[in-house]
Amino acid sequence: MGGFLRRIQDVDLREKIVLVRVDHNVTMIESKKGDGLTVISDAFRVESSIPTLYAIIERGGRPILMTHVNRPRDKKTKKITMDEKRDGTKAIARYLSEKLGCVFASPRVVEKTDKAGEEEEDDGGIEMSQFFKDGTMQTMIADLKARRIGGIYMPNVRWFSGEERGGEECGARLAREMANMADVFVNDAFGSWQPHVSTFDVAKLLPSYAGLLMQRELDAMRRVLEPVRPFVAVVAGSKVNTKIGTLINVAKKCDALILGGVIYNAYLSAKYGVKIKGVDEEDVELARTHLVNAEEVREKLLELPTLVESKEIDGCGCVPVDGRCTTMPKEYDDVRLVHVKDMKPGNEHSFINDVASISYSDEKIVQAVRTAKTILVNAVMGYTSKGFHEGTVGLDELIHNNTDSSSPANVFFGGGDTLQEFKSLSPGSYLNALENPQTYLFTGGGTVLKVIEVGEAGKLDIVRVLTDEEDEDERIQDKNKTSSLTDADLYDDDEKREDRKGDKENVLVAKIKQPECNADRVNCDCSDLNAHYPHQRL
Repeated sequence: MGGFLRRIQDVDLREKIVLVRVDHNVTMIESKKGDGLTVISDAFRVESSIPTLYAIIERGGRPILMTHVNRPRDKKTKKITMDEKRDGTKAIARYLSEKLGCVFASPRVVEKTDKAGEEEEDDGGIEMSQFFKDGTMQTMIADLKARRIGGIYMPNVRWFSGEERGGEECGARLAREMANMADVFVNDAFGSWQPHVSTFDVAKLLPSYAGLLMQRELDAMRRVLEPVRPFVAVVAGSKVNTKIGTLINVAKKCDALILGGVIYNAYLSAKYGVKIKGVDEEDVELARTHLVNAEEVREKLLELPTLVESKEIDGCGCVPVDGRCTTMPKEYDDVRLVHVKDMKPGNEHSFINDVASISYSDEKIVQAVRTAKTILVNAVMGYTSKGFHEGTVGLDELIHNNTDSSSPANVFFGGGDTLQEFKSLSPGSYLNALENPQTYLFTGGGTVLKVIEVGEAGKLDIVRVLTDEEDEDERIQDKNKTSSLTDADLYDDDEKREDRKGDKENVLVAKIKQPECNADRVNCDCSDLNAHYPHQRL
């Protein structure tokens, strides 16, 4: 890393408003309680950020959280659609409120009624200023400063018009508005590597620091880039072109490379001259150039010898075992085993949907994994959503056997799909991994691949801006430039004087009594916070 990383441990947070960018990009599902609420399907990313939240609150800081959830902007129309059940943050705020025993308030989103400028195209997003025009944010921040609430959770940052438009006026305006809410910025979102307004631009306007999760992820990333050898990497994916840069750099660093998914199918097509249904010719050519014809890659690549072929992408609806149908007679040929050694130029294959578990008994594969001291996994080996599980489960079992050995490897899992299938298909190994100090589960799989591609984490803008490479005066000088929000917009004189210093025993806000007041919080000074910050129904 080019400069010294500024850490949250190095700053005095007492009585300061701390703007925290987290990566709580989680999937929402309907609650099974029949209450009409949405809930988080997997809280791993949220749980991973809790140590940072504790650190902020225990050291006297007042957190305002923000994250992106999904991709609400349509790729074709460029319009933003706000759907609280699909990509809102209220379910996350409820989870944190229940987990930490304090209120995390969420401002209410209303439709945008005006544009920042007539020359700007309305993309359907919202403006930060709307939360200040009606007094909502001023009141919430006052309650936050007085410790009547534990934190504020902002709406999905990708609902804001300028979030993905850093460098443009609307992006610069949003960055200033975010910065004017806080005294300090903390980035704990390793999984959000793109230099958007909430991860990069705002960091240039405030004293900025890395959260505890960001630090852990960067340290784990260093151990991947500077591995204890032998180093085995397992990479799979549905497209070659999205991972080819990563594959090239992984091959340079690792001692053995194992491929899966369409990437492996494209490699086999290129090397053996076979046609495999569902593999694009573009992917085959990329595989031929960068995998088959590249000596450095070819020498390290270990071929999984037995695959699972199906006439249809959905198979026959069963969950194959040892590459065979479990519901049809033995002579049924819809799902069958294919051996790489039998592939000949001109052969045509149906969909190759998985790796057969018998592949993990191959001597070269077993030896490589068993003797490895570092293992990186960014791979779902088969089409698991259609029942093709055995390749992924077999890989998990092989790696688990290594971690149970007398000289276990450092194992790193990265990728949203990788972790989801690891947890779903191999729950025992997953729980073991959570407790094993030599196994690390990255919250940001895409960032892992990006760092490997560029060579070091310090080359990412979101990390570089947290180092001492840039002069701090230059980073924060723009905060006082023309802004649509001023201190007067945020706090009146009485609110500025409102302070409860020395209240150390009230580190986390106590659970609030049942609400008795139905008045609008903006126009009410009572202390029944649950009346004003209910767990909003979605």
